[in-house]
Amino acid sequence: MDQKKIWDYFQREGIEIFSGSEYRLEFLFRKASRLALRRRIRVLNIGVGNGWLEERCSRQGWETCSLDPSEVAIERVIAKGIDGRIGLLEANPFPDNDFEVVFCSEVIEHLSEEKAPTGISEIRRVLRKGGSLVGTVPYREVLFEGLVVCPGCGAKHHRYGHRQSFDKPKMEALLQDAGFRNIRLNTHVFPDHKGILFNRLKCSLHYLLGRIGSPLAAPFLVFIAQK
Repeated sequence: MDQKKIWDYFQREGIEIFSGSEYRLEFLFRKASRLALRRRIRVLNIGVGNGWLEERCSRQGWETCSLDPSEVAIERVIAKGIDGRIGLLEANPFPDNDFEVVFCSEVIEHLSEEKAPTGISEIRRVLRKGGSLVGTVPYREVLFEGLVVCPGCGAKHHRYGHRQSFDKPKMEALLQDAGFRNIRLNTHVFPDHKGILFNRLKCSLHYLLGRIGSPLAAPFLVFIAQK
């Protein structure tokens, strides 16, 4: 399966798929803001999406960079004045000790079990001493439920290119093995509370299920770890 083809499609024709990510990214931005302590920091976002997080960090006055395998995504953030680089998580082009915060939300699940340790180690390499990784992965995702079959060639693959499923012990071990410390892991959901009362009640139930890690809520695993 060619991951690049999947992400080029979403960047060119399916960009609206990222429109529901703002609540998750705002949550991660606030986590990073607490870590920054009102300083002007240098941050890297791995996996551009629609560029929302880059714009949010730039408005905060942070020096913001992006890394993504999609040329289309990087061209979009460069046009907004962001330092964007085309590349892979496991082959990070940025130098050692370059960032106070690295965001990596909904990316690691796209790596194979063989490449994920290299990707996490690369994040630690580009972080400055005391810097933090802030990110998410789907929590205990049932990969089979996302399986699709190409009608043309019959090839099977996950509809979003996911290759791994994570729970807390697996993610903690991955971070520890890369040398991270002060690891914090929590399950979370990011419902939209802007709807009518019924939707708000439904979102509240969704949130509570997510906090206990119920698969009914399709929760995320939020991780924060320090170099």
